[in-house]
Amino acid sequence: MSRAHLAFAGALVFALAGCINEETRLYEIELDGQVAVPNGAPSTGKVHLEFHVATTFGEGDLEHPLGVFETRTALGVGPVRETVLYPLDEGDGLVVYGWLDSDGDGVLCAPGQTEEPAGLVKVAGFPAHTLSFSLTLHAPCGGPESLYP
Repeated sequence: MSRAHLAFAGALVFALAGCINEETRLYEIELDGQVAVPNGAPSTGKVHLEFHVATTFGEGDLEHPLGVFETRTALGVGPVRETVLYPLDEGDGLVVYGWLDSDGDGVLCAPGQTEEPAGLVKVAGFPAHTLSFSLTLHAPCGGPESLYP
C-alpha cells in the first residue's frame, strides 16, 4: 500500500472514531399527561406514544421539524406518567405524538382500518424537569408530520 493510501486509511479511522466516541448530553424530564379521545371516537386499545424534538438542528436536505427520540406504549387512554431522556444537542422543544391502536395490530391505519385516532401536542414550559401535557387523539390516521404546524 502506498503512503497516500495509508495516510487516507489513517485519516478515515480517526474520523470514524470521532463519530463513534461522540458524547450525547441527555436531560431527564418527568412527564405527567392525560390522553383523551373525543366523544364517539374509538376509545379502547393501547396508545402508542412518540416523544419528538420539536425543531431539529439539521440544515438543507437534513432539516426536519420533528425528530423522534423515544417511544412508549400505554395501556389505554387516560393518565400517563413517563420519564424521558431528552437529547440536548439534537434540537429544541418537546412534542408528544400518540395514536390509539383500536384494532390491536400495532400498525397505524393498516389497509381497511380508518378509525385509529391520532394527535400531537407541543409541550409548554420546556425545558423543565417536570412537565405536563394534555393530548387529544382527534385526527383519524394522522401521522406526526401531518399534524405538526
